Amino acid sequence: MIGDTRYRIAEREDIVSFLTIERDVYAGETPWTFSHFEHEIMKNDRAMFLTAESDGRIVGFIGARMIPETASVHLSNLAVLTAYQRQGIGANLVIGMCDLMQLLGAETITLEVMRDNMIAQAMYRQLGFETTEILPDYYENQLDGLWMVKKLGALNDRFDKN
Repeated sequence: MIGDTRYRIAEREDIVSFLTIERDVYAGETPWTFSHFEHEIMKNDRAMFLTAESDGRIVGFIGARMIPETASVHLSNLAVLTAYQRQGIGANLVIGMCDLMQLLGAETITLEVMRDNMIAQAMYRQLGFETTEILPDYYENQLDGLWMVKKLGALNDRFDKN
């Protein structure tokens, strides 16, 4: 728990809340379907979702897919209800997922973000991500994407050696 927000691993019962969050964030659209979330949460042993709860309800989530062959993780989805944005919830979800994936052996975290989403880009940069590639016409609406990467330090790099 950080502040009044509780973070935990997602369960199947959370999917309806994820769809509600998507509709709020994406102007009524749901980029991921119930069955897509269900597959990732229940059947894909390389996927992990975390939730953020505040005021008795789920207000945000993050998803990731592990790629053990390359010791990397791809952040597949991050969304926070608009009423709860700019409160650090999205950043805490990213930090929590990075920490968890590092414990599981990940050395690199990747993501893509819309080139015109300056707020998200600023958050990712503040968290240590760097843009490594422009993805022309990456999204369905022909918008460009940015490929961002963060190297994770060795676990013992996180502790003060004094």
